[in-house]
Amino acid sequence: MKLKITIPVTLVALLIMAFFFSAHQKAPLLNVPSHFPKPVYPFERNPLTEAGVELGRTLFYEALLSKDNTMSCGSCHQQASGFTQQGHALSRGINDLSTKRNTMPLANLAWSRHFGWDGRIHDLDLFPMVPIQNETEMDESLPNILEKLRQERDYPNLFTKAFGSPEITGERLLKALSQFMLTMVSANSRYDRAVRNEGATFTPDERAGWILVERKCSGCHPEPLFTDFSFRNNGLSKTANDDQGQFDITLKNDDRYKFKVPTLRNVAVTAPTCTTVDSPR
Repeated sequence: MKLKITIPVTLVALLIMAFFFSAHQKAPLLNVPSHFPKPVYPFERNPLTEAGVELGRTLFYEALLSKDNTMSCGSCHQQASGFTQQGHALSRGINDLSTKRNTMPLANLAWSRHFGWDGRIHDLDLFPMVPIQNETEMDESLPNILEKLRQERDYPNLFTKAFGSPEITGERLLKALSQFMLTMVSANSRYDRAVRNEGATFTPDERAGWILVERKCSGCHPEPLFTDFSFRNNGLSKTANDDQGQFDITLKNDDRYKFKVPTLRNVAVTAPTCTTVDSPR
């Protein structure tokens, strides 16, 4: 069964991608929007620094993280597509293999407690290990990655700047990736500027769309993050690849075909989401 979900075009116009950072900016740090709740990520364990974010950015686009040195995190999480891989019902990984699900957007991770479409990871610092070790995504191991990075001339200096010494460890690598991903804040669209009273205004159609979403969609997609981070089955039946979502992790029948509620932010560039695929991947 395929579902067709229509999102008001006016809302799409309001929520088009507007990250606080740019790939060309130098080492941005997290700027918590005034209309957002308090982040839940434990920054006391991994405080953001300019050098740490810069190292994380470098590692995010480092193909050495894959077995054949061809795939980076950024290969699937493409900034122009809201850090998704737009146009693929199922994302493509190493050796152009089809993966199990569509690439998940990475915006606003500082406000999430569970990661992945099935919620199997409860710590952002561990989240990258899932694609790194998955045989259809990057198919690599952390020890191999560390050894490859140690052979590269630039990395000891980058790790020294970020952590005070040149040791390249798994913990440092994963914390640096988290620091970079935490800066991916989507909160500067025209919608955001309007609700913050920063001079932006809604057209009549946009206001009507906003009201419609508040009335009909906010049970799962509440403002300002436009997701409640819950896991739900929105009426899906058995998928082509028998992806049963959260059930595959918990083995609870009530979790069968439950997936994480996607944010409506950047929806104009993150398709497909519950439209041309069998499940919300």
